[in-house]
Amino acid sequence: HRDLHSFPTRRSSDLARQRTAALEGLEQWTRRVADLLTASRGLEDALEVSARTAPAAIAAPVTALARRLSARVGTDEALRAFAAEIDDPAGDRIAAALIIATSQRGGAVHGVLQTLAEILSRDVAARREIEAERAQHRTTLRWIIVFIAGFTAFAILNRSYSAPYGTLAGQAVLSLVALLYAAGLGWLCRLGNIPGPGRFLDRPRAEGAR
Repeated sequence: HRDLHSFPTRRSSDLARQRTAALEGLEQWTRRVADLLTASRGLEDALEVSARTAPAAIAAPVTALARRLSARVGTDEALRAFAAEIDDPAGDRIAAALIIATSQRGGAVHGVLQTLAEILSRDVAARREIEAERAQHRTTLRWIIVFIAGFTAFAILNRSYSAPYGTLAGQAVLSLVALLYAAGLGWLCRLGNIPGPGRFLDRPRAEGAR
């Protein structure tokens, strides 16, 4: 019983909120890992311990990362798999910093992770602002659809108004108008669904070979 026209925008809105929540969780987790590294822990140990207090939005990828490390999967491969599960350029940046950290001391990486967390914080704030603007756009689109549906119902019920469209020429004009409305609505929908930036970190070899 979902509205056929609003379902795509609702789905897009839900996905955007989930993505923002995941990035917010990633920011909190990054700060936690930075603090653990400062506490004289090795990188693998810090990542495994961080799974105990991982934010709910990214608990599954962090837990999977900890399990891979416990199973003696290479740190590089485990972090690339983690980034693939996060599926966002922000996750790629965090994973890349941690991969580089495997050859550095924990204290040197603390500042990098804190800086990335700050960038994530600003990114989350920007995405929330964009989502608020897109919500207004979706509301406007729904009102346009309601108006078109109401006008269509009026035209169907008012035979005297719709009589001219019973001719061949009238049907041609009606088809053209309907096509223009459909094109306009499609364009408005595309404006409200801006694709996110692409990822840059390669998937782990074992996964890419499947």
